[in-house]
Amino acid sequence: MTNQTIEAKKVFVTDNQAQWIVFEEEIQAGFQYKLASIDDLHDYVAGTGEVFTYNIETSEGVVQWHEEQFPYDSSVDYVCEYRVIN
Repeated sequence: MTNQTIEAKKVFVTDNQAQWIVFEEEIQAGFQYKLASIDDLHDYVAGTGEVFTYNIETSEGVVQWHEEQFPYDSSVDYVCEYRVIN
């Protein structure tokens, strides 16, 4: 059995209203940060339309963007969301 490491970027939310979601390399002194949650990422997508297509480390674990279209007669047409992969 081998241990596989999944590459992921850490994303944080901050109290800086000018830039409320940041990556580790963008952290600046003087603001409060916490690891983003899946809900934070969904809020970001809803507000900006931007999707992170690479693996993201959140407070729930490593997540990945998922899109799925369902058949015409299904009760759900389309699902797009971040899902935990590790």
